[in-house]
Amino acid sequence: MKPKLLSFFLPTLIGLLSGCAVYVPTVPSTPLLRSKGEVEITAGTRGTSSLEVGAAWSPAPGLLLAAETALQTSKGSETSNNVTVNYQNVHRQAGLGVGTYRLLGKDQATYLAAIGGIGFAKASVYDPNFELLFFSGPTVHYRANYRRYYGQVYVARQLKRISFGTSLRGTFVDYSRLRRDEVAVEPSSRFFLEPTVFIRVGRGVIQGQATFGLSAAVGADSRSPDYRNLTPVSSLIGAGIVIRPHLFHLPQTVLAPK
Repeated sequence: MKPKLLSFFLPTLIGLLSGCAVYVPTVPSTPLLRSKGEVEITAGTRGTSSLEVGAAWSPAPGLLLAAETALQTSKGSETSNNVTVNYQNVHRQAGLGVGTYRLLGKDQATYLAAIGGIGFAKASVYDPNFELLFFSGPTVHYRANYRRYYGQVYVARQLKRISFGTSLRGTFVDYSRLRRDEVAVEPSSRFFLEPTVFIRVGRGVIQGQATFGLSAAVGADSRSPDYRNLTPVSSLIGAGIVIRPHLFHLPQTVLAPK
């Protein structure tokens, strides 16, 4: 592989696999509420270490309110001079959003929505291989508090037993505190593009959903020593369930669009 291609793909691969990112995106929420009073509750995992829970409500026709919370934890250890140090990475966040939705087409089976919001996060993560790719290096500790402002559009096709669609979210990360070993640092980019595709299966109160995509910083410098931790390319692969409590007392014939 040519050196230029290697310099691009290697940081990208490492970013996808890295568990020590300071900014951790949530799986984009894609509620499919169709009328006033409908509610959706979601619960799922992103990767193997992140638990995410969300809710969406339509208080008025075409109006969408959403909330989410996420917790990611992982453990690791470093051995140096026959001494082993254990550490734990923790990332907590919550967010609120407001948006609108429209049903398109004669059968109203095409769903178009837009949502914007704000999230709050706190991170404490360690990198045992700072600045080094394949060799043991000094463990560094990142601490961060930040707000994330996001805008998202998504479109879906709703059939009787399956729905599928695509989403594009843009996120701006605003750090109120960002330190590496108690020294203030700055990321080379704060804006992330996050495209995904999703599929939902089922027509009743409980449905299953899977999402596939990625999050990538726009204009990030891969040569920066903080690249993997502050501006990583992250996978957005999640699976979970969707609970629609407004359908508990509805007959089966009206649970899905025709």
